[in-house]
Parts: sequence; C-alpha cells; structure tokens
Amino acid sequence: MAKILVLAKSGFGKTTSIGNIPELGIEGLNPEETYLLSTTSKPLPFKGSKKAYPITQMTKNVESMKTGRRVVTSNPKQVEAALNFLIGSPFKSVVIDDFNYIMQDWYMENALATGWDGPKKIGYFMGKIFSAIEQLDLDGKDIYVLAHGEEHKNDQDGRVYMKMKTTGNMVDSYLTPEGKFDVVVLGISRYDASDKKVEKNFLTNESEQYSSAKSPFGMFPDLLIPNDLGLVSKTVKEYYEG
Repeated sequence: MAKILVLAKSGFGKTTSIGNIPELGIEGLNPEETYLLSTTSKPLPFKGSKKAYPITQMTKNVESMKTGRRVVTSNPKQVEAALNFLIGSPFKSVVIDDFNYIMQDWYMENALATGWDGPKKIGYFMGKIFSAIEQLDLDGKDIYVLAHGEEHKNDQDGRVYMKMKTTGNMVDSYLTPEGKFDVVVLGISRYDASDKKVEKNFLTNESEQYSSAKSPFGMFPDLLIPNDLGLVSKTVKEYYEG
C-alpha cells in the first residue's frame, strides 16, 4: 500500500516506535500482521517483544521464516530473499530495521577483497532490494524502512536536509533512497525544560528547519506526531482507503 522511510539519529527510538508501549502513548504495529527483518540481534526495546516477534533462523530455505515473525540478518542476498518470500504472505506490514547495516556490514566484511569494485556491488544489491520492496508495495503491503540519517545544511535557506546514511556515491546518485518512498518522516527530539523531559516526535512534512520530510497533501493533519508507527499505519490506511 505504501513505502514509509523513517530517518533519525542513533538512539532516537526508531525501533521503539514498532512496539506497544502504553506508558509512552505508543500503540505500535500489530505483531500478528507484521514481519520484522532486523539487521542486528539487539533485543527489541518493549515489553513482551520476544512473544510478539518470535525469532526464526535465516537458513538457505526461506520456508523457515514461517516459524516466526522476526528474522535477523544483514546479508543482502538473504534480505532480498526474505522480502521476496513475504510477497503474497498474509502479513500486512514489513519492517526493515536498521537498513543502513545492510550496506555497512557488507562493506566492512568485504573492503579488502573488493577494493574499488565494492561500491558497484553495493549499488547492485541495493537495487535488487529496492525492487523487492516495490513488489511488496504492489502486493498491497506497507513497508517501513528504519534507518540512521545524516544531516546536510542547505547554504541557500539554512534548512537541514536529512538523508539516509549510506556507504557511497553510487547509492546516493543512482538510487536516491529518499525518492523511493511515498512518505519520509524524520525523528525529532527536543528537551522540554518546563516538564524536564525529552519529547520525541515524527516530522511528517517540510518545516522551517527541515526540508526532507514528505507526505502526500492532507495525509497528516499535524506537522509533528508521536513517534508511533501504529499511528502512521492507521493514518496511511485511512488516507488511501478513505
């Protein structure tokens, strides 16, 4: 149904936005309808996460994915195979978290062996992964890609463009990751001195400070919303289905 990119700095709480955390007012995604591809084995930061997203091993036979709702791998071929396997599955939402490590882990493992050929290979397999994401979209699923962002200041208007952190110019120049998504939300943190607490929100469209957030006109009534993928999911569904 839609391709959603979530960009934020490390530690913001991108993974937190997946879970049901009533204490923080986060509804999260429905685990019965969600498949999670994690690129690291770190525990999910919400109560009951092991039960909500039981882990299965990624083997040569992708059929093993049926035994769980979470697989841990940053191997690009396995990520592509997992995404293709989920086409036609009963899951309504697919999450990839953290997307950057697909590129970064491969680069670190192969830097000495590939040399200057490395960026070409990274660009190639990222293209294959984005093709699989397109097919999932055509299959009517919501795809959430959670990634670390890096900020670049525009000299003309002083606003910040937050882009996906990648490993090279080939991905940036020929794929332009942000352009592959229907919705791009940015994780914004600010300290509320009056309440003495940190507020974390998703920025849903361009603002005075940031130029890279985007969503279709009228999808989100507010520029800042809670960092809750459950809220994002409901809003996207209501917008497209009426």
